[in-house]
Amino acid sequence: MRRSLLLALVAFACWVMPFPASAQLTRCIYFSGTADALIKSKAVDASQKSLREAIDKWKGETGVTGPVSETAQKPRPVPYWRSEVDPSLFLPPDVVSDTAYTLCWKGVVSPVVCTTGAKVCW
Repeated sequence: MRRSLLLALVAFACWVMPFPASAQLTRCIYFSGTADALIKSKAVDASQKSLREAIDKWKGETGVTGPVSETAQKPRPVPYWRSEVDPSLFLPPDVVSDTAYTLCWKGVVSPVVCTTGAKVCW
């Protein structure tokens, strides 16, 4: 009787172990930040800073303190004065890192506008 109970406990533990609860609760959210400047490098830096501020603000508001992963995700342009950005206005190349994807275009008022995007999972 003891032996069969012990065997049942070991079998149950082996069945449960490959499925940790944390793996089932992974969630992701998309963030973007937009900024403008006179030159592309400044607009890229400002939009990346805007993205970082949005992620940090979200972490503070939601109380997420555990590890998060950030991966680059191509953003949709967020123009200030247009409803959409014509493909001929984009300023290649896009700036891509492991954690952020930035695309820029010629603005209406500002010479350069950039949007940076990332996916955050926790």
